[in-house]
Amino acid sequence: MTDKIKSANKYIEKSRCTVNNEYRLRYHMMPPIGWLNDPNGLIYFNGKYHLYYQFNPYASEPGKMFWGHFVSDDLIGYFDDGVALKPDMEDASAYSGGAIEIGGKIHAFYTLHRENENGKTEEVYKATSSLGFCFDQGVKVFDNGELPQNVCRTDFRDPCPVKVGDTYYVFVGGKDRILNKGLIIVLRGDDPSHLQYAFTLGPYYELGDMGECPSYFRIGGKDVIVVSGCNVPARGNDFKNINSSVFIVGDLDFGKGEMQIDYIREIDKGDSFYAPQFIRGTDTPVMIGWLEMWERKYPTREKNHGWVGAFSIPREISFENGQILQKPVKNLQNHMLPVKGKTVPRCASITFRFGGEGEFKIKGADGEVTVGNDGSVYLDTNLTNNLFGCVRKTNGVYKDCEVQILLDVSSIEVFVDGGREVISSRIYIDGDYTAEVSGNISQILIKEIGEK
Repeated sequence: MTDKIKSANKYIEKSRCTVNNEYRLRYHMMPPIGWLNDPNGLIYFNGKYHLYYQFNPYASEPGKMFWGHFVSDDLIGYFDDGVALKPDMEDASAYSGGAIEIGGKIHAFYTLHRENENGKTEEVYKATSSLGFCFDQGVKVFDNGELPQNVCRTDFRDPCPVKVGDTYYVFVGGKDRILNKGLIIVLRGDDPSHLQYAFTLGPYYELGDMGECPSYFRIGGKDVIVVSGCNVPARGNDFKNINSSVFIVGDLDFGKGEMQIDYIREIDKGDSFYAPQFIRGTDTPVMIGWLEMWERKYPTREKNHGWVGAFSIPREISFENGQILQKPVKNLQNHMLPVKGKTVPRCASITFRFGGEGEFKIKGADGEVTVGNDGSVYLDTNLTNNLFGCVRKTNGVYKDCEVQILLDVSSIEVFVDGGREVISSRIYIDGDYTAEVSGNISQILIKEIGEK
């Protein structure tokens, strides 16, 4: 364990008691103190889920980044294990990446990000751990000079590995520096410590001017890439945030370096979901994202609570008639308790059926949030005290559908029609909750979700 990791872990243990718990989540993973953004290196290994993340323990904003570490048995309950990875170089950060098991060890592919008087560099490094709790410093596994001339060498990050047959492929976010458009770069190697450039996917409109955090999984006979894009221009009801994340679905030929695309679709219609990644080491496709968004105010930072950021609820991904569905991980049901009457706990699963137009309002002492149906299903957070309220709605028309709302103190995730669409946001409402129902709503079921 390096001196930087030891110092960070000592600081965390000493200072975590200073965090204000008012808006702390109870069944979503969040940092013990400081700043959390992208999920990193998600992997099931030796009977446990090891879930790493972008972490600055020293401030509730980005800075010199570490990989923090959660460990979980079921993706709901978890314990925090502090810092797992940080380069020793004074000007370096461990930016985002992914992980894979090779030879009984976790191999973490990460971005070594450096900024100094000579400018910025981003390179692909690979670090290893026998148990998953602390990584070595790692080694550089790719020479950016091998990239085609149109591919930017300094905005080149978030390597995420997968093994196909006997070959390792690493998906990396990047940009075409001439067109100023987002790309996915794919590296390959028979030996994961020595990678070569293989091919590029894109550019795609949906990746804006920079592709970030690509992650691959084979699901239901289709190749699925989840990837995020920076500065994606709004298009109709899509891409309402400055940045967004999409599913790319189709057939990827690794040999030819080509992907026949069926469709590209926004993953979450809300204002608080970014940088999702699949969990490796399991046959079940489960995805976790950052339950926040760039370029906004963060109330827990504005109020000096000492922390920012959380993971989304882990989502199981499947296909139905060619359409992707997202559903909360099944283990969440094991943490649910019955609720009498129409009481709304601050941590709850609320399911009901829209038979037409209607509104389900959740009210607190100083604000409210509404899930409604006016043809599309919408989430209205304008009357909360969260400093950035908005209205977001589905692309589809749902005259008759089931909705599941997940509440967790300062978050809301709305799953529409079995997960055909999802809308996620952060809410900061004080006091106990009550429900107000109007219009064509039936079959209301409320369950409390217990603490981790």
